[in-house]
Amino acid sequence: MPSFPRTLIELYEKRTNSFCIVVAAIVLAIDYITGRHIEFPILYALPVALAAWKLQRKMSFVMAILLPAARVGFYVPWQETQALPIAFINAPITLVALLLYAYLVSIISRQTMALQRKVKVLEGILPICASCKKIRNDKGEYEAIEKYVSEHSEASFSHGICADCAKRLYPEFYKGEKES
Repeated sequence: MPSFPRTLIELYEKRTNSFCIVVAAIVLAIDYITGRHIEFPILYALPVALAAWKLQRKMSFVMAILLPAARVGFYVPWQETQALPIAFINAPITLVALLLYAYLVSIISRQTMALQRKVKVLEGILPICASCKKIRNDKGEYEAIEKYVSEHSEASFSHGICADCAKRLYPEFYKGEKES
């Protein structure tokens, strides 16, 4: 049986819009139940951010507009008509803040996804031959380090020769030079 948090994550991954709508409804219910004197508009950022993170920009913008509007609508059943002008002032401020927040979260999400696609990391301990420096692959066969790293990462190689190897392999080019 899958664990509860894992199920929520899978639901968020597969049905982002539905998940965000449910979270928004929960946030609105908490805000309504607590009344006008205890404000929870900061929680409005949660469903907006969840939608924006999955690049559901339209959904995040719709939530950024509808959530503050719903808060203004709560003043009717609360019978708080005297505080209604303040609600009409706070709603656009909250709306602008949430729209900006949704925009910034979507930008960060897009950049993060681009970086994840670009970065392919080799992790763990690589079994390497102490003598020839070949790496043992998943099949148990040894292959050149260049081939292994190129296949398992985005790295590529450029070959050259270090001074020590050049002296050892081509001593005729280093006869007259002093050792450092």
